[in-house]
Amino acid sequence: MRFGCCVSPDLTSAAARAGYDFVELPVAVVAPERPEAEFAAVRRALLAGALRPEAWRLFLPADLKVSGPNVDWARLSRYVYTALRRVAEVGGAVVCFGSGASRQVPAGFPVSEAREQLAEALRVCGMVAHSLGLVIAIEPLSPRHCNIINSVPEAAALARSVNMPEVGVLPDAYHMARDDQCPFDVVDAAQWLAHVHVPDVSAAEPVGRQWIEDFVEALRLADYDWRVSVECEWSQPEVQLGIALLSLRRCFEETLDCVRGGRG
Repeated sequence: MRFGCCVSPDLTSAAARAGYDFVELPVAVVAPERPEAEFAAVRRALLAGALRPEAWRLFLPADLKVSGPNVDWARLSRYVYTALRRVAEVGGAVVCFGSGASRQVPAGFPVSEAREQLAEALRVCGMVAHSLGLVIAIEPLSPRHCNIINSVPEAAALARSVNMPEVGVLPDAYHMARDDQCPFDVVDAAQWLAHVHVPDVSAAEPVGRQWIEDFVEALRLADYDWRVSVECEWSQPEVQLGIALLSLRRCFEETLDCVRGGRG
């Protein structure tokens, strides 16, 4: 398992000092709709950074719609091509497809049609990702943040409909727990798992210790052994980053010991 953290570029060195394997950055960092000359300086800085930005989040801007009557397919294609190419150039491997504002279904618009639009947008992403060696991870979002694709089973069904190896699923432990979803949903979605988000498990029971332990066990049952990113607000990063990583490693180790030895 490789452990990373969701940070801004200025915290990459702190993440490296804390012992993380990679960082997860916002896609806006590579300025997908800005000229190549502006990206050049960003590229140099990221390539010289202390950790490789293997994962990327916050993929689409809010005004780039992928559902509803105002989808601009030409702009979407341009944006996806440029964003993914630049992400790949600086060491990216997986891009999270959350983007709740972008995929929000407008009132009165048929949900079935919106799902088809999402699938088509993901096919566009998948085709570009294929040429660059990237993976796109569909992130289910809480109904509080988006009104479509709100659970791991729904995300897996969408990935199945797209049917491309470059398009998978990203379970977010924090949102799953807050929405009272079953942690073992990830087992049924095992073949689609592409990335994982977890909260800072060192915090004051952000979602409940037992739920997190069940989630980690579910990842083991799903034979998931790829990347896991800690996602939270870092008010004191120099302190929090190291504690969060230590707690996460311990959680995985203790859960594995339970699986090996049996519970109770």
